[in-house]
Amino acid sequence: MHDREITLRRAILEELDNTPRTYLQPDRALRASLRLSVCPPPTDAETTDALRRLETEAMVHCEVDALGAIKWGITGIGRSALNER
Repeated sequence: MHDREITLRRAILEELDNTPRTYLQPDRALRASLRLSVCPPPTDAETTDALRRLETEAMVHCEVDALGAIKWGITGIGRSALNER
């Protein structure tokens, strides 16, 4: 794993960890926050890849509502991984 990917994954976990536990972060808001916090700003492709890998590793989960809006949340595994680093 490259430093850039590690940085982006950590930024995703930190952003999701800073939201209330019962709240899911809208995809657009998460991406906007990452563009502000990671330098240089990640591309949509980088963010999508990082989110997919984190989801595969069960560190984040995704929900799609009836209108097709995507929302993200951190899992207990993600919180544990974030606290280990």
